Amino acid sequence: MKFLTIPEILNIPPKLFPFIYKFNDYGYFLLEGGRASGKTQSVARFLLYIAQMRHVRICCGREIQNSINESVKTVFLDLINDYNLVYDIKRDSLTNKSSDSKIFFKGFREQGSVNIKGLEGVDILWIDEAQSITKTTLDIIVPTIRKKNSVIIFTMNRFTRFDAVYNFCSKRDDCLHINVCYFDNPYVDKKILNEAQISKQTNINDYNHIWLGYPLANNNEYLISSSILDNSINLEYEKDSNYFSSVMSVDLSASGADLCVAKLLVRQNQNVWLEKSTVCWSESDTDITQGKIISLYSNWTPSVLIMDADGLGYPIWVSIQKIINNAIGFRAAKRPISKYALNARADGYLALREFLEKQYLKLTDKNTIRQLEYIKKVFKPNGLIAIQDKKDIRRLHNESPDFADCLMMAIYAINYCSNVVHECDNDVNGFVESEFEPFD
Repeated sequence: MKFLTIPEILNIPPKLFPFIYKFNDYGYFLLEGGRASGKTQSVARFLLYIAQMRHVRICCGREIQNSINESVKTVFLDLINDYNLVYDIKRDSLTNKSSDSKIFFKGFREQGSVNIKGLEGVDILWIDEAQSITKTTLDIIVPTIRKKNSVIIFTMNRFTRFDAVYNFCSKRDDCLHINVCYFDNPYVDKKILNEAQISKQTNINDYNHIWLGYPLANNNEYLISSSILDNSINLEYEKDSNYFSSVMSVDLSASGADLCVAKLLVRQNQNVWLEKSTVCWSESDTDITQGKIISLYSNWTPSVLIMDADGLGYPIWVSIQKIINNAIGFRAAKRPISKYALNARADGYLALREFLEKQYLKLTDKNTIRQLEYIKKVFKPNGLIAIQDKKDIRRLHNESPDFADCLMMAIYAINYCSNVVHECDNDVNGFVESEFEPFD
């Protein structure tokens, strides 16, 4: 019997062997699972091996990479040192001195836009932390990697069931999908095994996500459960022609990586509202944003417009209210109406949760649904409920909850500004009063 001898650098978990010996059979690879499973280490080892054997151009990218320290460069450097590989090492790239293969590192989203510069002619694109890749980025990046026999590799521990990369890969016959966890990795040390067992005993939801790679579980920390979201997605209702009020909401970009998002919610009957339209854009020019809002308002003709009036959004709001007389400015930190909420942002999200629980809202936008799954509530020492800070969300998920916040503002307007929102709903008896009460 003959045994296959592989180079020591390719000592990877056996469950990931198909990634190597089927590498020429697929255009896409999705390696997903929990911590300490060997995904990142295995890909780095194989890419160094390929770069040693033949001339290739490899890009290692993430959605947002503020510094080279946030890339996988350190993993490559450790392996180069361990196996005495000969590379010319620069800040943003590694070049093999024998094959002239180049490995470089990139953040795709810069100043709010997806940057594909340098991706043409890439043989292999490796996207690490792919759970942070948005559908917008994916839709731009994938068609760019079009060199003959080029390959895209995703490694990730997904946050939500509606993950953009996971959904993209799960529908493709040309993608090899491997789920791998720490117990599939024979090289994991005892300290890591002990940490996993402690996590399992302490918090099973955290264990399932962190160590097994399951999507984030909806425990008491999360504002809205996945089952409630599913009910909203599948909600059936009858349209009543006596109701035709609508709400337009706009969440404005607060930083370079954020998006501006506009939504239109249309009332369907006495109880139900439909998330009818969602539009997003990333231009940082305030004149473009103002023009976009006015154009959408003209096309949608909503009963009311509610928009972000905080921070960088304030000057746009000031200009918009001079043009649109039924515009409402939303200030997230202002005093709450509900006795349980810390501020207006919490007011809006608590009202949104109630709408979803009572099946008053049909959701249609996948980005919004995905973001709603990871919104957390925070209990303050005074007993009031707050919503997780946007900076913390951005740090954890590499995105701001722009889509979720935009929906929240629309529900805030419906729930707390009913005299404005519903004034155009008329039945045979005249004005139809809203049945919604402020959340308490």
